[in-house]
Amino acid sequence: MKTIYIGSTVPFSGKGLITLGLGKYFLGKGYKIGYFKPLGKLPVKVESDVITDKLAYFIYQSLGLKDDISQLCPVILNYELMVKGLRGEVDNLMPKVKKAFAAISQGKDLVLIGGAETVWLGNFLGISGFKVAQTLEAKVILVNKYTAEFFLDTVSEAKETMQDKLLGVVINWVKEEQKRDIEELVVPWLEKNDIPVLGVIPYDAFLTAVSVAELCERLGGKVITGQEGLSNFVQNYLIGGMEVDKFTEYLRRIPDVAVIVGGDRSDIQLVSIEERAKCLVLTGNLMPNEIIISKAEQRGVPIILLRDDTYIAAQKIQDIATRLSLKEKEKVERGLRLVNEHFDFARLERLLEK
Repeated sequence: MKTIYIGSTVPFSGKGLITLGLGKYFLGKGYKIGYFKPLGKLPVKVESDVITDKLAYFIYQSLGLKDDISQLCPVILNYELMVKGLRGEVDNLMPKVKKAFAAISQGKDLVLIGGAETVWLGNFLGISGFKVAQTLEAKVILVNKYTAEFFLDTVSEAKETMQDKLLGVVINWVKEEQKRDIEELVVPWLEKNDIPVLGVIPYDAFLTAVSVAELCERLGGKVITGQEGLSNFVQNYLIGGMEVDKFTEYLRRIPDVAVIVGGDRSDIQLVSIEERAKCLVLTGNLMPNEIIISKAEQRGVPIILLRDDTYIAAQKIQDIATRLSLKEKEKVERGLRLVNEHFDFARLERLLEK
């Protein structure tokens, strides 16, 4: 049996999509696949009231797996566990991880282990990615966004720590302006340092888009009109804190935009609706006037009402914009096409046979 740990040295790098792509590929080759995520941070209640990790459950379902759901994510890191860990009230968690692995791996050809946000997360609890991979004798694939010197430093440090356990790296979300440096400088440097590059996957803004419905959910807002537009995808965000003329100029240049604006700025709200923004996010818990609501209804533009002020809303949106969400079928299919086109599966198979 082969075991692969898919991790990262930076959070929100697209590990879930790569894991899903690997699972689909090896299932297609007739492998019996197992999957679990030792440490999760997004609790969700599923079948038989089991608490597991949201992303892990999505991958489990997408791969059509049938293993015991209670073993899918043995440790959920929440505030309570963090406090207990700091007080020294948490027993050794590695046996729990090993028990889940033993259950999931039974009768399998390949087990995929989903990493936490980074390979360091969980170290204070004794279950960092490094320690899990070492304990379960897993080979490791690192999935990282390219972040210049930080990327080079952290990947080379990971190589020093894992040695030949590091199968290779995937450089994800590569923007057009980064492509030349990565192909001509970074990839040759990695290969020279015995770090195989298993894929260079281009950036696709659509993969970081969120539906208006999901945006509302993650912001903790309330939809007051425009329900028919909740399936719209938002790729960009614009804060309406400027003069109307300047705002209109920006708005016309930015596609698929959500406008974040104070509930008292009816001038900005009206322009946003007329220019067909994907949605309005009104801050300060201030209801728009009847004219704005009527116009939004006519144009099918959802309005989301938030209690937060504009600054807090902008901070939340910045966090949302950096994460790749795998909730919508269209995004998953598009992301998997990118993985299939740019991941070197043949090389991975050769490395696994060594």
